[in-house]
Amino acid sequence: MIRRRTVLAAAPALAAAPALARSRDVLVRGSKAYSESAMVMTVSDDGRSALTLRFCRFPDEDQTWLWCHVVRDGELYAFTTHDLPSAKVRLASQDQASWSAPGAKAELVRVRRGDRPPAVRLSADLKGHRSVRAPHGPGRVPMRLDGQFLGVSALAAQVLDGRQEVYGFVEAEVEIAGRKFRHSGQAKFHEQRQEAPRFEAPFNYAWLAGEGLSATTLLLDRGATGGWQVDGREEPLADMRLDPPGAARDVVWRLKSGVDWPGRLSALVRYQIPVYDRLWNGSFVTGEANGRRVVGVMNDWTTGVDIYGASASRSQKL
Repeated sequence: MIRRRTVLAAAPALAAAPALARSRDVLVRGSKAYSESAMVMTVSDDGRSALTLRFCRFPDEDQTWLWCHVVRDGELYAFTTHDLPSAKVRLASQDQASWSAPGAKAELVRVRRGDRPPAVRLSADLKGHRSVRAPHGPGRVPMRLDGQFLGVSALAAQVLDGRQEVYGFVEAEVEIAGRKFRHSGQAKFHEQRQEAPRFEAPFNYAWLAGEGLSATTLLLDRGATGGWQVDGREEPLADMRLDPPGAARDVVWRLKSGVDWPGRLSALVRYQIPVYDRLWNGSFVTGEANGRRVVGVMNDWTTGVDIYGASASRSQKL
């Protein structure tokens, strides 16, 4: 049974967190200036390794955010910064785009041809932190990766306006603190452009994948969007019910077909990223969805609105 919580109980648990170092990201807080982001995320089938590489650009504000995370055997290595410059050019409309920023050796090169799913090369040579609560800026741990994302199918169900979700797989060579390994796993690439302020409303975002399964879901205060791809067919999401952030979470996905899918997800690693003066909560997960094994990510941005209690109150049948 998934717990219900009151709105008051959802007051940000991170309010008591230590003061965060000031970043230039506060300059774009609440801004309606154009922004665009691109990200690759991937988890191996056995859960031993995971990678993410994300750029978010504010070309009119001369600011780029860069996130890179690597998991190996339960240890997380992180590099994040929100203080990189940005060129004025907009990349989202280009058939071939290089996502990068001066001052950081990292790049996503996305190539698309017509209506076919894109291919993306991902690379990074950074100094990160061995920490689930890493601060912005370089650390002491060498983090290197060089990989290829090959897209297979795109999610037709809408998650957000201006956003594309593409499923595929990644093969990558990785070196962390002098230790080399090869990562292979299911993956997702997304690209998003928007003019609404980022990180204003609370949300839960998840990508999950398994044999014959892929899903992208977004839980907001008034409902959920996204959907599943199941054995070659698409199942749009009507709503979902989800436990608050924790090491293990029960979930029920209600499909627009009227079918309820129960599931339970357990965190392989939970971590945090400073955003403005708060903390974004991420996790790599494994578990089951309707009796089928999945791996992926589940991320939360919490504010005073309890989206988890709201999801439980919308329907006692979920």
